[in-house]
Amino acid sequence: MSQRRAPIAATALAGLLWGSSFVVVKLGLRSIDPYWFVLLRFATAAVIAVSYAALTGRLRTLGRLLRDPLIVWLGVSNGIGFALQFKGQTLTTAGKAALFVNSSTILVAIASRYVFRERFTPAKVTAIALGMIGVFLVTTGGALRLTAGPELTGDLLVLAAAVLWTAFILLDKRIVASGEVDVRALTAAMTTMTALTVLPVALVLGHGGPPPLDGRLWVVVYTAVLCTVLPFLLWSWGLKSISATSSCVILLIEIVFALALAALVFGERLTPGAMGGAALIMGAVFLISRGDAPGTSDES
Repeated sequence: MSQRRAPIAATALAGLLWGSSFVVVKLGLRSIDPYWFVLLRFATAAVIAVSYAALTGRLRTLGRLLRDPLIVWLGVSNGIGFALQFKGQTLTTAGKAALFVNSSTILVAIASRYVFRERFTPAKVTAIALGMIGVFLVTTGGALRLTAGPELTGDLLVLAAAVLWTAFILLDKRIVASGEVDVRALTAAMTTMTALTVLPVALVLGHGGPPPLDGRLWVVVYTAVLCTVLPFLLWSWGLKSISATSSCVILLIEIVFALALAALVFGERLTPGAMGGAALIMGAVFLISRGDAPGTSDES
C-alpha cells in the first residue's frame, strides 16, 4: 500500500472497528449499567495498553505523559463523553444518538479553522456537507422527531458528549501533530486517564455495582480491545498525517458499517433513505481520501 494512503486506510479501519461498537454496546446495555460498562471497558483497555507499552519499552514515556495536563484533559473529556453517551443511549433512540455523536464532525471543522488554521478547499467543504446529510438520512430516514421528556434528556446528554469529543479530537491532534509522541504510550495514557475519570462516576451514579464475572462480559472485552485500544492506535497514527476535519469525515464510515451490522444482527430494515445516506457518506470519504492524503494536506 502507498505510504500516502496508509494513514487514510488506518483511519478507515478505526472507523469500521468503532462502527461495530454501536451494535455491541446496544447488546451490553441490556444487562450492564452504563456507567459500570464504560468503567470496565476502559479499565480493561488500560491494562492491555499499559502492558503493551511495557513490553515495547515505553513505560518511561507513559509516566511522562500521565503528568502532562493535555493528557489529563484528553482522558477527562473522553471519560465524561462516554459516560454521557452511554447514559443518553438508554433514554433516546440509537439513530438520534449516532446522529448527534457524529455532529462533532461539524464542530471539529469549525474549530480546526481557528485552532489549526486549516484551509477548506471546495472538495473538503463538499465532503463535510455530503457526510452530514448522509448521517442524517442514515440515522433518521429523513425525519428527525424531537420529543420532550426522557428522550429529550437523552438527546441533550449525547449532544454534550459530542461537544466533549470535539475537544478530545482537537487535543489528540495537537498532541500527535508534534510527531514526538509514541502512539503506544499515548494509548496507554489515554485509556488510564479515562478509566480514572469514570471510576468516581460509576461509584456514585452506577447501579448494582460491577456485574458478575460471567458470559455477559464478552462485550467488555470486545469493546476494550477492538473498539478502544486498536482503533485509537490506528486513528492517532493516521491523525499525525491528515487533518482533524478529514479524519472526522473518514470516520463517518463507522455509521455505514454500524447500519449494515445492525441489519445483520438485529434484522433492522435498510430503508431507501438509509441506503442513499450511506452512499453519500461513502462519497464524502472518497473525496477526502483523494484530496487529503499525506503530501496533499491542506493545513497551512
